[in-house]
Amino acid sequence: MEISFKDILQILKKNLIFIIIVSLIFSVCSFFVTKFFIKKSYTATVKLYVSADYKGSSGYEDLNSYNYASKLVATYIQMLDTNSFYSAVSEELNEKYTASQLKNMIKFTSVEDTEVFKADVVSESPTEAKNIADAVAVAAPDTITKLLKNNAQLKIVDEATVPKEPTSPNVTRNVLIALFAGIIISVIFAFIRDYFDVKIKYDDDMTTLCNIPVLAAIPDFEYFTNNLKSKSDDAANTKY
Repeated sequence: MEISFKDILQILKKNLIFIIIVSLIFSVCSFFVTKFFIKKSYTATVKLYVSADYKGSSGYEDLNSYNYASKLVATYIQMLDTNSFYSAVSEELNEKYTASQLKNMIKFTSVEDTEVFKADVVSESPTEAKNIADAVAVAAPDTITKLLKNNAQLKIVDEATVPKEPTSPNVTRNVLIALFAGIIISVIFAFIRDYFDVKIKYDDDMTTLCNIPVLAAIPDFEYFTNNLKSKSDDAANTKY
């Protein structure tokens, strides 16, 4: 089966209303499902700073101190991402959550190539997310002090606040994804339906399929009648 660009445009034009309706249905359904049925999650973030207490007498020594603190960030993250740390956080929260639950709720990430890293706490409750982040801010410096005996310290840069808006699900993103999915599915369905439609749609089809020239064709009388009526109405309303 050969299909030209003209055929593609004809199929899309013929099924335009169908494509629009299907896309809108997908978008509306996605909006309601995302808005009212998917559980919302909130993220509270606490930022921590690795401070190396080196009293350098030159810029070179200060640079070495900065590089040393930057490299410690990855080490500190690995030391905090342990069961012992999550158990300490659990104790701060009066064992409201287990260590394994907290491990799934807390994620440590470095902030670019700096001495700062952050702990993102995800919870279905904005208040609980903030409380867990506060517990992390208390337990993290104590855990580092117990494990390492050096001049580097862990300090709090930015305390957690109660998140006002949920971080997921993203309503706009889901609606757009559903919209594009509806367009793609409806277009595919339109082409499949056209492919299995064996009716002759254009005059050229008869020549192509049967190698028979078209000598005459029955016009669409309804189209011509409506067209003539429209022209007569326009002529009657024209003032000279």
